[in-house]
Amino acid sequence: MKKAIPWAIVVLTIAFVAACASAPPQKPAVEAPEAELAKAKDLKQKADAYNLGAYAPDEYAAAVKDLQDGEAAYGKDNAAAKTSLDSAISGFNAVFDKGGPQYFAKLKSASDDSKKKADDLKASVAVKDDYAKAKEVYDRAVKEADAKDYENGSKDFQQSSTMFDAVAVQAQEKKDKASKAMEEVTQDMTASEQQAADAEKTLKDEGFPTTGAEGGGQ
Repeated sequence: MKKAIPWAIVVLTIAFVAACASAPPQKPAVEAPEAELAKAKDLKQKADAYNLGAYAPDEYAAAVKDLQDGEAAYGKDNAAAKTSLDSAISGFNAVFDKGGPQYFAKLKSASDDSKKKADDLKASVAVKDDYAKAKEVYDRAVKEADAKDYENGSKDFQQSSTMFDAVAVQAQEKKDKASKAMEEVTQDMTASEQQAADAEKTLKDEGFPTTGAEGGGQ
């Protein structure tokens, strides 16, 4: 009986070792893609702030779907979550690549319209200093758009539009004032000429010679 116990222990030990050797190795745990989730959310927030989804609707919808899938898998299947979030990041970048130029083109077009109104009224001469300030902001906005600086580019394009509109109003007021003054001068000249003609007619009607007639009679 005493000899059977050690053998039983040996058998159990061998069986345990064999079981451990045959068990499949555990896969290392995948860390939660925290950075990817934060970046995807940040890109979506920025795209929404400038309504870029309206310019690239298909790319935007696909990116949002990938973000939702990534959030759903987050903490449960982190490998799948990372794959979806990486795809979302690429998708939102595609939204910026496609929608960004269209967004800035729309802002620039509005500013160009305001600038043209000012140019048509010769505001660069009539309101020289204010026009120069508006042009400075406009030129800066163009550079910011090229650099994909959405925050400053958006603000400066909108500001330049407002400034050009104000310059156009000032130029129009100056033009109207000058036109009115010219009209008054013309009216005065016309009135003076009419008064002279009336006076000459009166002299003739009453038999008095006018200067020209008197000279011609002599």
